[in-house]
Amino acid sequence: MIHCEEKLLKSVISSIKGYASTHLDDGSFFANIRELEGLSLQRVSLSSDLDYFDEIKKLLGIIATIVTRPHIVNARETIILRAEQAYNLTPEMFIDTVKDEKLWKDKNGVMTPAEVYYFQNIDELKSYENRFIVHLIDVLAMQLSDYGKFYNFLVGTLTQNSTLTQDDSSLEKAYDKLATLTKKIRRIKQTGFYKIVSKANTHFTHVEPTNLFKHNRAYGACYRFYIENVTYGDEEARANDMAVYYFTRLLLALNNCGYKVVSKGKDTKGQIVRPMKFESESFVIDVDSAKKYGGLFITIDHKELDSDAAVRNLLVFDSTINFEEVTRNIHKYDSSGATAVDALTLWDGAYVENGKVMSLDDGGISENALLRRYLEEKTRMHRASKQIYMTHCPACGGTDIKAGEHYHSCSSCGTDYTFVGDKIWITKLRKI
Repeated sequence: MIHCEEKLLKSVISSIKGYASTHLDDGSFFANIRELEGLSLQRVSLSSDLDYFDEIKKLLGIIATIVTRPHIVNARETIILRAEQAYNLTPEMFIDTVKDEKLWKDKNGVMTPAEVYYFQNIDELKSYENRFIVHLIDVLAMQLSDYGKFYNFLVGTLTQNSTLTQDDSSLEKAYDKLATLTKKIRRIKQTGFYKIVSKANTHFTHVEPTNLFKHNRAYGACYRFYIENVTYGDEEARANDMAVYYFTRLLLALNNCGYKVVSKGKDTKGQIVRPMKFESESFVIDVDSAKKYGGLFITIDHKELDSDAAVRNLLVFDSTINFEEVTRNIHKYDSSGATAVDALTLWDGAYVENGKVMSLDDGGISENALLRRYLEEKTRMHRASKQIYMTHCPACGGTDIKAGEHYHSCSSCGTDYTFVGDKIWITKLRKI
């Protein structure tokens, strides 16, 4: 999540906290939560992208001027020359030559220097600031590539069982601007400046505010852009804000699905301090914090089953587009004790199974739809023959079924289910 997106998240969190401050009672907070239905990170993210692309366009114009007329450092390089090639030997050069006995030869009983130390001035293009400019070019190229993947992900296809994308001026503008910016980046990378400087070390974890960044207009503009839009903020604070946002979204989905709040558990900032319990006609759902894993524990119990048959799910949140954070932490979830681990980005859902993150490819649906679908998947009930599905998986038809204390599990696809009267409750749906 880049810095400008973090600012959007903070703005949304501020609105959630404002709502929470006027609904201190949990019953009121939940009952009126549809007031926050229009609060969408997706919407503000799309509109901010177009503004951000305009900022990049201006920056690339500045970078183009730097590439054409870069600041060059006049540096001194020490070399060793044959004595007859050296001229205007300075006292400093002579002293360094005297100190190095390897340079001296005995010629007819007289020690004379065969080679001498010589200092020559060179124009250094691979300066600290120019290497930073190349680093910034690479960062922008990577960001534009990620944006391209993201917008491609939003394009509807028939393989997703969805309609094709209709006329959308914002999406079309985004594609047009991305194409223009990508061409500019490509041209900059073809310059001699980029080809020469990129051969040096252009990796930066921290950028020092040098005099050139402070006093040169072009270099200073690049430095300020980097600090304001590329560098990351407080990772822990961002993760906490993401948890608050998705917790609020989950409450909204529970409300829209007809659940009622049973027990309190949030504080006035919208965060969970103890489990909250909700119930519908058939299910009881406990929601608790899973801060260690960057998400929420969602425990689901069917009212007709024993309480020890409740299913403990872990729902984690990822601020990247393609579940990079979930992939990095995938082995940590093994210690959670959850029956199923699912993940959400702002735009897509996924499940974690056998050390892999499997995207559901739900590009383009709203945050409300993502959470509602998640709840519906976790409480899926089907009227079905118990005799048949004791030995056949209801998801893939496989016959390698293992019967546990409370649930049946398909070894082929990983789906878990149990029987409630004449119905099957699919507690974990997998289609591997």
